[in-house]
Amino acid sequence: MATLLDALDAAVNHHMSGRLIEAAALYRLVLSVEPAQPDALHLLGVLEAQRGAFEAAAPPLRRSLRLRPDAAQPWAHQAGVLRALARPEEAVAAAMLSLALDPALGDALDHLGAARHALAAYDPARAWLARAARLRPGHPDTLLNLGTVLRDQRRFAEAEDCFDAALALRPNHAETHLARAVGRLVQGDLRAGWEGFEWRWRRFPTPPWAGEPLEGRTILLHAEQGFGDTIQFARYAPLVARAGGRVVLEVHPLLVRLLKPLEAAAPGLRVVEQGPTPTPHDLHCPLMSLPRAFGTDLASVPAARAYLSADPEEAARQGRHLPADGAFRVGLVWAGNPKHRNDRNRSIAVERLGPLLSIPGVRLFSLQTGDARDRLPPGVPDLIEGVRDFADTAAILTHLHLVIAVDTAIVHLAGALGVPTWLLLPYAPDWRWLLDRVDSPWYPSLRLFRQANPGDWDTVVATVADGLRNLS
Repeated sequence: MATLLDALDAAVNHHMSGRLIEAAALYRLVLSVEPAQPDALHLLGVLEAQRGAFEAAAPPLRRSLRLRPDAAQPWAHQAGVLRALARPEEAVAAAMLSLALDPALGDALDHLGAARHALAAYDPARAWLARAARLRPGHPDTLLNLGTVLRDQRRFAEAEDCFDAALALRPNHAETHLARAVGRLVQGDLRAGWEGFEWRWRRFPTPPWAGEPLEGRTILLHAEQGFGDTIQFARYAPLVARAGGRVVLEVHPLLVRLLKPLEAAAPGLRVVEQGPTPTPHDLHCPLMSLPRAFGTDLASVPAARAYLSADPEEAARQGRHLPADGAFRVGLVWAGNPKHRNDRNRSIAVERLGPLLSIPGVRLFSLQTGDARDRLPPGVPDLIEGVRDFADTAAILTHLHLVIAVDTAIVHLAGALGVPTWLLLPYAPDWRWLLDRVDSPWYPSLRLFRQANPGDWDTVVATVADGLRNLS
């Protein structure tokens, strides 16, 4: 027994000193001898969460709670893991159980406030986080979470105060820099926002490019985030080619055919498929750092009506699948990727689309991808069946009069093609859609429909339905 306790003590010492590999090995050694050791299970779960391995963190935490359901701190840590796994309802339940056992536990209050924020319950989220701030003033995680809620409530000055206080404690904390940058971007202060946005993760050791002449060197432009981000910022690739070098645009395989025509507009530009190792290069720049390199502000966004186009032959082939009945053809997307951290707030339940389904002269078609395709609205044909990549989708969009969509990659594709698009936005939108505008400086063909209150999709859908009646 003494040996087992010695091993657990040594694991805790390694853990507290930041030697996570050594700590994990000892926690597992303890559990190999005593699989029901609750402290080892709890702390192994905490360690995995600290490493960002949240899927691996959940099982040992669950097992520790089955053994010791009256322990407040493991419930709080479980709430944090569930938050990170985008399961906010479960995170709320775990945090409430923790607070029932210890009403003054700061971690539980923090996770409860952040989970309520993820559910767009902004006032309760702020109240819980304010309580956490009173109990542990100056705690950087509480300041970050409270600042993020205040930002999404458009209380920007208070949010900045929280972020500044958090950064005074942790000057190099990337998540806090990014949270502050998002607040500046959504207000339209793009240049200040781009600076903070540089705290994103990078994966190449070569020097980053900041807009200087290339002088014959090869620059790698690499996609680092989602499909929509790649489509939005690929507009800069031909501009980079003018800097006097060779440009390699590395993108996901599903985007290669769509973006390949950019090569014709910019000699020296190549579009290649993202692989396990990067194409040889002298300099690199993440696509989402290009606006900073070009000093983009609201007045200088490069926003051609259309900077991408569909292949004519593919467009003709896709057109044969659409009825020629003279109706006003509308493509519809109501849900995004369920793994997206904000998908709960940006997607719409299919049952709420009823007002759009029976408008005279309007024919709806589904452009929905993912699991949401399993529940098509009544009478709405699926156009995505058999689609191979974004080039195929682009060909379909050329035959539609309008796209109506929530904030997903299809909006960026339609905007880049110049297809008229109505974008449905939650109360706290992604930074790129700014605040209170009905248009977008990034895509001239977009019209924006916004929630006036968190969660109120019914009013948005009713407004869109009225707009369709006026068109048809």
